[in-house]
Amino acid sequence: MLSLLEKFLSRQGFHVLLAADGEQALEAFCRHKTEIDLVLLDVGLPKVRGMDVLLKMKSENPDVRVVVASGYLDPKVKTEMHRAGVKDFVDKPYMLPELLETLRRLTER
Repeated sequence: MLSLLEKFLSRQGFHVLLAADGEQALEAFCRHKTEIDLVLLDVGLPKVRGMDVLLKMKSENPDVRVVVASGYLDPKVKTEMHRAGVKDFVDKPYMLPELLETLRRLTER
């Protein structure tokens, strides 16, 4: 899935950094935090949970825009993530055109 998403977004003009788990996501983000405009973050990550990844990213760069992808998100958790700075949410399974529209809308701001 990551490979497919990377190919699709790259073809749409995005420079994509991939991470297979929360630990890799944080490592990549900390190395490239000044270059990253937008993060597509899955809530159910191995090793480090999505909320912890979000909080660490926001502490490293409060201006980073984050879109959270989830199959189901408890309304309380969704509210907590929104308060932590999540810009938008996409439901899984997502359709690529809708995901692209969300990402483009947020990167054009």
